[in-house]
Amino acid sequence: MKTTNIYPTIWSTTYYTPSVMVGRYGAHTKEAELILKNEMARSLNVSEMALNITKFSAIDEHGNEHFIIDFPGQNPVTLKGIASGNFIRSKSVLSLPEGRYKTIRFYVAGWGNQFIYKDGIEESANSFDRLDFTIEDGFTIEQDNVHEVKLWFDFAPYQWKRHFKPLTDLFMGSKSQKPRLANSFGN
Repeated sequence: MKTTNIYPTIWSTTYYTPSVMVGRYGAHTKEAELILKNEMARSLNVSEMALNITKFSAIDEHGNEHFIIDFPGQNPVTLKGIASGNFIRSKSVLSLPEGRYKTIRFYVAGWGNQFIYKDGIEESANSFDRLDFTIEDGFTIEQDNVHEVKLWFDFAPYQWKRHFKPLTDLFMGSKSQKPRLANSFGN
């Protein structure tokens, strides 16, 4: 008698693939996804920011600033790049008046701010009071257009070799770099 092996998992779908998640959650919510860019952060190869945000606002195409929300006594918020898969979801952005917006501005406290570069080096960045992010292709708010907004940050992805830095420092000695202009970074 001959035995035949059957592998039923060949025909099953993975639960967290994008196509399955869109089918499950996509029909229930209307979301807008905004990609926020900061050229200075991209040129410095920043992969992550921990910012002590006090308030944030949106700037429309006419240059008018509209405050969205204040964060009294806020602890640092970690902003990671698109490659990490992390984003910030907000319903308060939709409280803005109707119009076209081009920039999101974060106001930060003078303490607790930190940049983490793509090679894993961390640096304090407390010398600026605000940080502007350009919205890719702009964003238009219309009545009953969307219910939520996802904020994605376009940062440099981490290097895989950053995980081996403690080991290489042990054998070769630390080759720490000089500060990378984070304290002169501002708008």
